[in-house]
Amino acid sequence: MENMLDRNSDRPLHRQLSQIFLQKIEGGEWQEGQVIPREVDIMESFGVSRFTVRQALEELAKAGYLERTKKRGTVVRRFKVEQNLSGFYSFARDMAAQGLEPTSKLLSLEEIEPDEETVLVMGLPEETSNITHLRRLRMVNNEPLLIEDSYLALPPTVDLKAHDWRIMPLYNVLETQYGIKVERAEEFLEPCILGEEEADLLESVPGAPAFRVERLTYDRDSHLFERRISLIRGDRYRFHIELPKVELLK
Repeated sequence: MENMLDRNSDRPLHRQLSQIFLQKIEGGEWQEGQVIPREVDIMESFGVSRFTVRQALEELAKAGYLERTKKRGTVVRRFKVEQNLSGFYSFARDMAAQGLEPTSKLLSLEEIEPDEETVLVMGLPEETSNITHLRRLRMVNNEPLLIEDSYLALPPTVDLKAHDWRIMPLYNVLETQYGIKVERAEEFLEPCILGEEEADLLESVPGAPAFRVERLTYDRDSHLFERRISLIRGDRYRFHIELPKVELLK
């Protein structure tokens, strides 16, 4: 494979080598989670120094394509789904916009008595008897990504059991079928780890890093009708926000 490198080129050998590796990843020759050849084997195949090999691997590791581990060696990294926080977002719509296939699995849909924290956070009247609890497993390309618990204080005329929540977007149903339009939302993010039940649903391991995202959703009358808690796999998800330039205080 040495002839794949142009030693007369102005491009450094490590840059040429990283491009060859990138083509292997994007072309599917090196699959996600696969351990790539050892440094010594790459050295022998391409006729380059260990330093050159390490430069190429580090370049791809910094770009997010490879992960260097002590036990397994260098592994093709699994790409993370990205969520933009610069504005109001919808899981299904935003995943589809990235060329991904979002699906959902209904875990439960029932009327429950709200706990004290939910009553306090949502400002529910003390005499509130029941609210609706919609629990879904959200997936991307058939891979479990997050567990979503929505606690909903809705008018009696809203019948959520009449809809297929494996395919129906919640906010779209509320607006088109019941006239409840989302006006704004607040979100609170914090790191956490997965427990046994959550890890099993997300096909991960207990103790794995995760994000806990709490959303408070308001309608056009500024009525807080939803408290949503999402538990998201930290190894498959990252958030992005654009920070606009502001004038410095004088």
